[in-house]
Amino acid sequence: MDLINVYSTPLWQDTYPEFEEHKEIFLNAIRLYKEKNSSVQKSNIFGYQSPGTLHHVEELRPLFEYICQLAFKSCTDLEFIDFDIALTSAWLNVNDKMNCMNSEHVHGDVLSGVFYLSVPKGSGKLCIANPGISRMWKGLELVDFKNQYTGESLRMEPEEGAIILFPSYVPHSVEPNEHDEERISISFNIIALPKGTI
Repeated sequence: MDLINVYSTPLWQDTYPEFEEHKEIFLNAIRLYKEKNSSVQKSNIFGYQSPGTLHHVEELRPLFEYICQLAFKSCTDLEFIDFDIALTSAWLNVNDKMNCMNSEHVHGDVLSGVFYLSVPKGSGKLCIANPGISRMWKGLELVDFKNQYTGESLRMEPEEGAIILFPSYVPHSVEPNEHDEERISISFNIIALPKGTI
């Protein structure tokens, strides 16, 4: 009998190449932005999330240009027809107290992702849920070791400077912060449309 792998969930990871040179510039820019923008309720529990206009901050332009380059490569991996991409929204996430977290959610658009600016140890792993499995499936009771077919989620330790992209339909969350140190990340959404329509 042949085993046929039918579907797969892509995930891309990279590191912003000029992170050390730009880290303090980015931190100063987001602190000013946070002072001017009240928190909005999205997936955050006890933490801060900004409005989705962070991509208009001039000091962050090199970061978002690099993210768009990665998104273009990601869409090429997906074998899209001729397309254009655009960053549609970006927002700041600050989990700065014990038990700050982000509940499981999905985004719109085509690609979503996160960039890590400051992630002290124990400030919450990124959990990528398997969109191809139901937690109600009785087969989960029969496996000790989860594999690519039976794994419910991937828990990723965030690293400063890292960028992670995934299709916007993938459910994801952030585990609770174990202390009062700041976990700072930037989330974003990217649209891809047939060439000439953006």
